[in-house]
Amino acid sequence: MRHIILSIFALVSILFVVSEVQAQEGPTWKKVCVDTKKPETCRIAQQRFLTKVVDGKEQVVGRVLGLTIVYSTDATTKKRAPYMSIQMPLGVDLRPGALLQVDAGAEIPVPFLQCTNAGCDASLVLDAKLLKELKAGNTLKVGFRPWGTQKLTAVDASLKGLTKALKDIK
Repeated sequence: MRHIILSIFALVSILFVVSEVQAQEGPTWKKVCVDTKKPETCRIAQQRFLTKVVDGKEQVVGRVLGLTIVYSTDATTKKRAPYMSIQMPLGVDLRPGALLQVDAGAEIPVPFLQCTNAGCDASLVLDAKLLKELKAGNTLKVGFRPWGTQKLTAVDASLKGLTKALKDIK
């Protein structure tokens, strides 16, 4: 058990040694469906990974950010609305919550919901104003604090292709 705890601590320490997380480039929004014939079963997702050069080769160290957008039916209004789920690494300070920022816009606080073995999760409804900002934006910054620090770690996610991807799942 002690080895597992030390391994987790080592991974979290590696993730936060870099003051500005350098996430690898890759595809932006990927459509994932339970049934491709039913758009209501689809979501779009983007993952960002931390890479490190080991023996001259770039290797993935771990995932630092997972974003998922899904349209879900509101139980009271019966209307479908977009929700964003954000998954951050373990070892974050849950007390201040996370922050979102589209390009140089206002910071949006997002409370954490839970932490599992896969990471710490936050979620929010994408209201009309935020949805418009996301569609018009270039970069979504997701900020969180590693445990024991006051410095915010920010991970950039591309908003390129978001408008088209959203149309595919609406």
